[in-house]
Amino acid sequence: MSKLLVKWASFGYQKSDIRTSVVFGTNADNVIFVLKNDEVLAFGKNPDGCLGAGVRGEVKELKRIENLCGQGIEGFECAGYEDKFCIFAISRSGSVFSWGENGFGQLGLGTTKETKVPTKISGLLEHKKIVQVASGGGHTLALTSEGEVYAFGRNYSGQLGLGTTVDQSFPRKVGGLLDGKIVTSVACQKFSSFALQNSGEICCWGDNRNDRLGLSSSSRQECNPCLVIGLEGVVISQIVCGDHFTLALSDAGKIYSWGENGDGQLGNGTTEFVKRPTILSTEMGSRVREIATTLCRSHPCAAITENNQVYIWGRVNGQIIATPMLTSHSSLEEVFAVFYPPVNHKRFRLKEESKIVKHENKQNNGPSIFERFRKEFDNPETADVVFIVEGKKIHVHRNLLTVGSDVFKNKFLSEWEDSRKKEQTIEAHSYDAFYAFLKYFYTDEVGFSPELAIEVYALAHFYLVTDLMDECEKILKSGLTVQNVAAIFEKAILLEAQNLRELCFKFCSDNLVDVVENLESEDIKSEIYLEVFHRVACLL
Repeated sequence: MSKLLVKWASFGYQKSDIRTSVVFGTNADNVIFVLKNDEVLAFGKNPDGCLGAGVRGEVKELKRIENLCGQGIEGFECAGYEDKFCIFAISRSGSVFSWGENGFGQLGLGTTKETKVPTKISGLLEHKKIVQVASGGGHTLALTSEGEVYAFGRNYSGQLGLGTTVDQSFPRKVGGLLDGKIVTSVACQKFSSFALQNSGEICCWGDNRNDRLGLSSSSRQECNPCLVIGLEGVVISQIVCGDHFTLALSDAGKIYSWGENGDGQLGNGTTEFVKRPTILSTEMGSRVREIATTLCRSHPCAAITENNQVYIWGRVNGQIIATPMLTSHSSLEEVFAVFYPPVNHKRFRLKEESKIVKHENKQNNGPSIFERFRKEFDNPETADVVFIVEGKKIHVHRNLLTVGSDVFKNKFLSEWEDSRKKEQTIEAHSYDAFYAFLKYFYTDEVGFSPELAIEVYALAHFYLVTDLMDECEKILKSGLTVQNVAAIFEKAILLEAQNLRELCFKFCSDNLVDVVENLESEDIKSEIYLEVFHRVACLL
C-alpha cells in the first residue's frame, strides 16, 4: 500500500476502518478510500476534479464522494496519463460507476464529455454483474460474472475487438472467438486488449505493430479476438500488461513474456523485442505464485514465489535490470509502494460465486479438475480412441465416456471386436454436432446454437445422456422460431422425445398461423394440424 496512505492517521482513521482504497496521480497525490460503513472519502491535488467529489482544485480535508456513499463499493480501477485519469468503482452488486477523462468514450456513459461526478454505467451492462474492469487509459474492458467481455472507448487500432476501428461510447459485447467461451480475467496495454479464458488460453486484439500481440498474423492491427500462439499445452492462470508488453503466469508457476523490451521488462536478460511468448529461463528457486506490473514505464515488473521471495526486473530506479533480481521486499504491494510514483498495482476483482469462479483454481495451486478435463479433450497424446466424422478426427478417452453414458459403457466394455478398435467412424451425424456432444463430457459446456442443439439432442438421446438432453431442451426452448420449429418438431416426433415435442407443440399453438405459413412440408403441416385438433377434441 502506498506510503501516501499514512495520511489516514491525521484524519483519525485506522487501517482497520478501511475496506478498500485507490491511489493515483502523476505524483500519487490523490487518494479515495471506502470505509466499512460504506462512506467514500477523498483528498489530494484533485486536478480537473478527478477525485469525483464535485469540486476542483486541491482537497486538503476529507471530502465525501456523494454518488458513491452507500453503494457498497468494493474496489477501483484507474488508468490515465499526466493529469488525465479515468476511474471506475465497482460495487458488491456488480454495478460500475465511472468518471474522469472521457475523450474517446472510455467511461462507457454514451458521451465523450469528461465527467467529474461518478455515474453508473448502464446500457448493455444495466442488468449485468461486473466482476472486473481493465483500462488502457483510452479504452476499457468490463468482465461479467458470466464470463462475457464488454468494451468501450478508443478503437483506432481495433482494441475494442468489435471488428471495426470506430470508437464506442456505450459498452459493446466482444464476440468472435470469445462467443460461447468463459473469460476469467482481462488486461489492457495502452492500445491492445487481452482476455484469459477458463481453458487457460489467451485471446488478444488491437495494436499489433512489431507483432507485439503474440500472434501468427503480421497485420499492424487486429480488430477481432485472436488466439495467442506459442503457449500450446500450457495452462495460463494470470495475465498482466505493461504499456506495450505482456506477462503470463502458468499453472506450473512459470512466467512467459512478449512484446516491447527496451527496459528489460520481459526479464529474459536482453532488451530485444520478443514476438512470441517466451519462458523466463532464470531460476527463482520455487514456483511463482503471482506476477505484477503497471502501464507506467517507471515501474518495474515483479513476481513473488511460493516461498514468499520477491523478484523485480525492468526499469528499477532509472537502471535497466534485464534479469529477475531477488529483493528484500516481503510483498508485491511493498514493491509498488516504494517505486515512484507509488500506486496500487493490483487489479481489483469482485469476489463472488459465479460461472467464472466455478472453473477457476481458487488457491492458484495448479489446475482444477475442470481445467484438467478440458485440457485433455481432443488431445491426441493421451487419447485412446478416435472418432472420425466427415473425415476429421476427434480424440477422446474410453473411460471418461463410459462413466458418462451407459451406451458407451456397453460399447467399450463388451467383447465385440469393434469395441476395441482405436478408430471409429461416425456417418450419421455432422462433425460439429459430434464434437460438441463429446466436448460436453469434458467441459459441461452447451454454448451452441438452437440449430446445432437439435443434432446434439439427437446424440444425447441415442447415447442416453439425459442431463445433456435437458440442457439442449433449454437452448431449444429459448431459441424456437417460426422458421425452425418445424424441423425441431419433426426431430422430436422421430426421436419420440415427449418433452421436446411438448415444447414445440405449445409454440405452434401460440403461433399457429405464422408457423403454418412458413411450412413447406405438407406432412408436417398435417402432423401439426392433427395434433392441434386431437388436443382440442380431448378438451371437449
